[in-house]
Amino acid sequence: MTTINNLSQTLQIWIRWMRLQRALTWAIRGLAAALALSLLIGGGGLYQAKLLKQEFLALIISFIAIIPLIFGITAYFWKIQTMKAARYFDRAFHLEERVSTALELQTENHSIEMIQKQLDDAVNASRAVNPSRDLPLRFSKIDLASAFFFTLLIGALWFRGEALFAAASQQRAVEEAIAAQQTQIEEIIKEINASESLTNEQKQALDKPLEEALSGLEENPSVEGAVSTLVSTSEKLQAMSSEQAGQSMQALKESGSSLASQEGTPLESVGKNLASGDFAKAAADLANMDLSQMSAAELQQLAEQLESMASALAATNPQLAQELKDAAQAIRSGDIASAQQAMASAASQMVQAGQQISASQMASEAAGQLQQGAGQVLAAGGNQASQGNASVPGQGNQQTGQSNGGSGSGSGSGDAPPSNQSGSEAGSSPIPQNNGAGDGGESAYEQIYAPSLLGGAGGDMLGVPTSGEDGEVIGTSPTTAEDGESLVPYTEVYSQYNQFNRQAVENGEVPVQFMDLVREYFSSLQP
Repeated sequence: MTTINNLSQTLQIWIRWMRLQRALTWAIRGLAAALALSLLIGGGGLYQAKLLKQEFLALIISFIAIIPLIFGITAYFWKIQTMKAARYFDRAFHLEERVSTALELQTENHSIEMIQKQLDDAVNASRAVNPSRDLPLRFSKIDLASAFFFTLLIGALWFRGEALFAAASQQRAVEEAIAAQQTQIEEIIKEINASESLTNEQKQALDKPLEEALSGLEENPSVEGAVSTLVSTSEKLQAMSSEQAGQSMQALKESGSSLASQEGTPLESVGKNLASGDFAKAAADLANMDLSQMSAAELQQLAEQLESMASALAATNPQLAQELKDAAQAIRSGDIASAQQAMASAASQMVQAGQQISASQMASEAAGQLQQGAGQVLAAGGNQASQGNASVPGQGNQQTGQSNGGSGSGSGSGDAPPSNQSGSEAGSSPIPQNNGAGDGGESAYEQIYAPSLLGGAGGDMLGVPTSGEDGEVIGTSPTTAEDGESLVPYTEVYSQYNQFNRQAVENGEVPVQFMDLVREYFSSLQP
């Protein structure tokens, strides 16, 4: 005699198979969704140059691994009503509603004999069912086609998107370089604020351009914006450094070395601190000297040292030199109180000198670091030429074998470059001339002419003889021109030089601070 449990067990086996079928269907849909989502997010990231090739691959793999799994697990464990499943299996296995009827009779008031007969009939019919045979695992061809379509799109983007991946890689390098410069600026600010040799006003003055640089890098993280910010901040800091402060430091150290070599003298400790660059300690030693405890011989020796020190510092720090001189004179006149006061004033001047020297040094060092950082950002942006002497901003505009005024002086051979060729590297000159090699010195001015424009094919030709006196060039000109007149209209060569200009700007061969000026210049010349 069969019971409802026998039918329920069979029905649960079928339901598990149904869950598996549903999980497979939704897993394939999840695969299509994962491919579409990875294409959407990855394509957007590549379009914005924010996703590297390996990151794009990792995005695809993670989506393919996670999303179909989530879809499949959710579909498998989604609640299934037993009665709806029974009706579905009656249709799928052609059971003619035996199973669903047997379940319905369990909840209705019918005779036990009728319920038992229906139950026996449902169980007997269900024994002939094989779910894997009668209800094989299937998936939608539309879902599979969608997944295949998105796979093709991703493959095309992977194999044909090298330019996008290269741009993303370059952009990432720029972002990392800018982030490194931000970290470096923050470290410089911390170092300035931690310095005990600077006044609060000096710290604020040094911090201001650096904090503005941080804001500038945050607001405009492009190569041009970052380089411009770093270069302008470097120039501001360089302007805060003082050549006089460097000379004063050198004079103080030299004077200190001289005093330190005089062992057993009153200013020996002051000299050692000056020689080591500890100006604050040297000032403290000078101010704390008790002249009333010194003998006449020691006072005489001290006066001589102060006068010698004043002479050494007169050119670089006249205020300090004057205080030292006053102290020496007071000692010689026997006015110890005035001498003590003058030495205290000299110590104060020495502290101020040390602060100015420290501020100048920090400004100069920070300027150099930011200048170097601008070159690093420029190199990260793809300008490999920035490793040379030409395209790092602020490194000068020197050129090898070519002067900046080459277009006017006609140095070298003076051959015009072909219009279909790009000029060679020309340092930081805005317009590369691509002249041939010169003779190593100055040469006479030679007018440039275009026979095709002036005389055509029938014009006279210039000839260079095989011999002549003093290397004189003998020949005839196809035309004559008055002194100071150009023989070639500038409209005929404008496009060529404008091409060189654009090339130089794009390659970073023009310093950032001159880019707008060069563009405006050529725009004003446009015919």
